[in-house]
Amino acid sequence: MSSLFEQAITDALNSANPQKVLEGQVANAIIQAEFNLVSFNKVVGLNGEIGEIDVETSNAIIEVTTQTARKLRQIQKLISNPDLNPLKKPVILYAPNYKITPAQDIIATGSYVVRAEDELLELLFQLGA
Repeated sequence: MSSLFEQAITDALNSANPQKVLEGQVANAIIQAEFNLVSFNKVVGLNGEIGEIDVETSNAIIEVTTQTARKLRQIQKLISNPDLNPLKKPVILYAPNYKITPAQDIIATGSYVVRAEDELLELLFQLGA
């Protein structure tokens, strides 16, 4: 792994927090697939008061979760907040455990839901990330 974010990704992969581990796995997969990783666990605003971007490529923002639901508000914020998404990049929810009905709510916002690494990489390829 050779990246500006190498130490942060390594720390995430070695975390006791499953959420952080999953974020690290996603960032690592993006680098391995030779997509351009532009941010990882980026805090926006003073002490993160505006929000955080889990993983970002040149052409997409990826919200990563181990949860089964309850990400709609965060996705809406990532879509609409100009401080978090000034270039209006597509937002992808990477959620291996996400349920069907909450996923439909996310898709209705114009965002994407993927549950597997290969799905994510294929979507990033389609988006030109």
